[in-house]
Amino acid sequence: MNDRPLDLLVADDEPIARQRLSALARELGHRVVAEAAHAGEVETRLRDHMPDALLLDIDMPGETGLELARRLHAADPGLTVILVTAHDRFPLEAFEAGVRDYVLKPVRRERLDQALQRAVQQKQGRVETFPNEVHITVGRREERVPLERVDIFIAEGGYVMARSARLAGFVDGRLRDLESLYGPALLRVHRGCLAVKASIKGIETLGPTDNRLLFHDDLDPMPISRRQLPRVREYLRNGT
Repeated sequence: MNDRPLDLLVADDEPIARQRLSALARELGHRVVAEAAHAGEVETRLRDHMPDALLLDIDMPGETGLELARRLHAADPGLTVILVTAHDRFPLEAFEAGVRDYVLKPVRRERLDQALQRAVQQKQGRVETFPNEVHITVGRREERVPLERVDIFIAEGGYVMARSARLAGFVDGRLRDLESLYGPALLRVHRGCLAVKASIKGIETLGPTDNRLLFHDDLDPMPISRRQLPRVREYLRNGT
């Protein structure tokens, strides 16, 4: 359980999605003090319950989550808003609207936990910030993709690649540069590999010295070095 729980307002026009998000938040040790299905209800629940953070669906009927976030930020810049979206690109204007983080649908427990822990840190006045996107090169294309679409950064043949089951592209810089830039979101697996924490599913043990990291999207398991194994197990057990 979370020893510093947040009071949350969950807003989504789809009842099943709203119930699942609320259930996940409670599993992570937080309190869901209210739910809302549209912008009008959000504003009423905010006044009645004064939550620490708002989990806000971006696609709602009438006023969108992004439009609502902009109005809420103008009225209360201190409110923590976390967008929940099916879109795999975080709109730049969301930052201008005061949105602090975003979570992709279908919502994964690990990714929600990461976003809520950052909200806890913000509440305590000690926010760990890192970029939400990574710049990669795929063939002749350059693009920015959400960090959570990446499973691992791996050094290969003098280059660093970002990989997942559906993504492979080159990244500028060295692993140590990425570790400095995205530090709180990454976990060292072995000397030549960093894993994105939100992508980690578990560990598979095939032998006394053969332990492999498993990923939610079923990317091929990644060998874990003996040196890093205790750190990986600590993360899986405690999330730290």
